[in-house]
Amino acid sequence: MRTATGAGAVAGRLVAAALVLVALLAAAPAGAVLEGSKLKKGQPAPDFTLKDLDGKAWKLSDLKGKKVVMIDFWASWCNICKREMPVLERVYKEYKPKGVEFFGIALDDVEKTRQIRKILEEKGVTYPVLIDQDQKVATEVYQLSGPIPYKVIVDLSGIIVYDHVGDYVDYPPEIVDVFDKLLEGQPTKKK
Repeated sequence: MRTATGAGAVAGRLVAAALVLVALLAAAPAGAVLEGSKLKKGQPAPDFTLKDLDGKAWKLSDLKGKKVVMIDFWASWCNICKREMPVLERVYKEYKPKGVEFFGIALDDVEKTRQIRKILEEKGVTYPVLIDQDQKVATEVYQLSGPIPYKVIVDLSGIIVYDHVGDYVDYPPEIVDVFDKLLEGQPTKKK
């Protein structure tokens, strides 16, 4: 039997190793490290308090036991972040009455408030957008280790159950299935 040697063999082994790694990551259970963060599925979501564009403070733990929460880290300079906003807004309008809250966390300085407001108006965004001016919530609290947009879903008990790196271009995105599963058997929530 003849075996491949040289650069072709090395490339083949690298491709095979990459495919195995992709398969393992796709089947990541609770406790697995999240895609874009050093946090793990199944652990309590770290608490934070940030202000929205109007200066209102929002604290994640205030929603524990009351709402399923999706956190979306984005920035005004991120084109794919802006591109997905209409899809996220459509999901927000559909799921807010069912007991879901969104936090768009902008990784921008407060000096960009006018620019952020313009983006939100153009994209029709009505969910709360919070400013992580010094990026401490993103980098220290949520330990982001990859690109944005980056989404995390926190269940009613405050546990991280889902994450996603990248944008959602088409409706319905996979988060709809996550929300449906989390809300199964729950009474419809009001504002």
